[in-house]
Amino acid sequence: MIIPDEDDTQKIKDQPVATPTIRCPERAAGRRPFSPLPDYETSQALAFSAFNDSQVTVVKPPRRRRIIDSRFWRAALLSLFVYIFLTIVIAIPIIVTKKHESQEQYPYNSLSYAVPWPNKNTASYYTGNINNISSPTSSGATLVCNDWTDVAALEGTTLVKSWAERYVSPNGEFSITSNASYMEDFNIVLGDLYVGINPNDTVQDAVISITMQSSSPSVFNRTLVCFAIADNITDLSLYVPDNLSSTDNILYNITLLFPQSDDSSNVGTFATFLPLFDQMFGSFGDYVTFKKVSIEGPMSRISVGGLQADKVLVETSMQPIAGEFYASDTLQISTIQAPIHANITLYNDPKSAFPTFLEMNTGDNNLMANITVLAPNKSPPSRPNFIADLRTFYGTLTTSLVHDPSSPATAIKLRAENDLGPSYVTLDQRFEGVFQASTKQAAANVDPGDLSLGGTDPWSATAGGNGDSGSRNWVVDFNSTSRVYGWIGWGQRPTYWTVDQQGEVVVDTSLANVTLSFGG
Repeated sequence: MIIPDEDDTQKIKDQPVATPTIRCPERAAGRRPFSPLPDYETSQALAFSAFNDSQVTVVKPPRRRRIIDSRFWRAALLSLFVYIFLTIVIAIPIIVTKKHESQEQYPYNSLSYAVPWPNKNTASYYTGNINNISSPTSSGATLVCNDWTDVAALEGTTLVKSWAERYVSPNGEFSITSNASYMEDFNIVLGDLYVGINPNDTVQDAVISITMQSSSPSVFNRTLVCFAIADNITDLSLYVPDNLSSTDNILYNITLLFPQSDDSSNVGTFATFLPLFDQMFGSFGDYVTFKKVSIEGPMSRISVGGLQADKVLVETSMQPIAGEFYASDTLQISTIQAPIHANITLYNDPKSAFPTFLEMNTGDNNLMANITVLAPNKSPPSRPNFIADLRTFYGTLTTSLVHDPSSPATAIKLRAENDLGPSYVTLDQRFEGVFQASTKQAAANVDPGDLSLGGTDPWSATAGGNGDSGSRNWVVDFNSTSRVYGWIGWGQRPTYWTVDQQGEVVVDTSLANVTLSFGG
């Protein structure tokens, strides 16, 4: 570090000047030295001095922009309108076209006739509430219970055997019912019912009898067998105790015999509801005329020798149905997991406003039906004479439908459906109309039979016929491995006809073969 001498310091100092001294004012903050511009406060005052308060505008800060503003919603709404417009203009015509094509490909529905399917309970006739002994009967007759003709205890056992018999009018209404439960009383309550013709031709009344065997006096005393009998009304009701044990049992045997009278018995309604019974009906011939018949009962085996009525309902479960049936209005046969084997005759009055209906269905078993139809048409029918619907889930479906030798050609609508089993449907040479056989995972086959055996058009000389007396003919509209449909009849296929004037048969299954034949 160099320290100057005092002499050097004196030399460096400025020499005094004799002229006047000028002192500049101190520089304002932020102002450059000798700047010609006024300071900030002065410039602001000058700027606002020329404005009044009304000319001063307060500028607001801009709003924050939304993530999704109104322009987005306007665009979305516009897109929605465009989508709706395109749907109306393009999609709907395509859907209608596809539906029209589908109707052309699958135009055959045997249940398309606009008639409501009849209520299965229309044939039923029951005596009040079978589970409530105190409820009045539908006839108004008084119940008389446990009025036995004979009661006996079997020697050396606890069994009690009782028997009762009544002579009743062979006409009117009949009802035989039980409150037994097929779930709670299985293998505890068992019974047999037989309804037929009395072999003793000297008896002019109907005879109803019942035999009951109880496992103990206690069970006998708690079981009720009640008759309600009035003019042309016969009701038999069986009331089983609720608290039966597995060691208890009740056995019934019921017999109803109609007389062999020159004048047939007229039964307006005949109804049974007998769970756990075997119900057997003989052949009634001309001795009994039934109007409505209802045969029902879960776990009830049903067999019919020959039954004729306007309306017939036969319904059970887990047990087979077999027999011969003749119906002129409605025939319904139904069971579950059991076979059906029926010989059926259907009659349709051309003067009636409605067809004759047939419905048969079962599941997990075979369905076999031999159907004969009779309709004395005087001219081509303007509506279906017969509508039949047959269904099974797993089993073989075998159906034969032929005309009675005395019957002219009729209008038939038949639909047979199966799921896992094969289907075989045969119609005779008098059938005329459209047909379809289809399956999903198997083969469909249609056999027209020997067309030369079909003769000529039965209506060719009748007003309303197609006027073509040519031989039998068939037209195949579509033929593939799994589906065949077309038309079969006499002469040329009609150009104009309504769906009610021609027959229609549809056979459909899912996983098995389908065979439709017209050679029956």
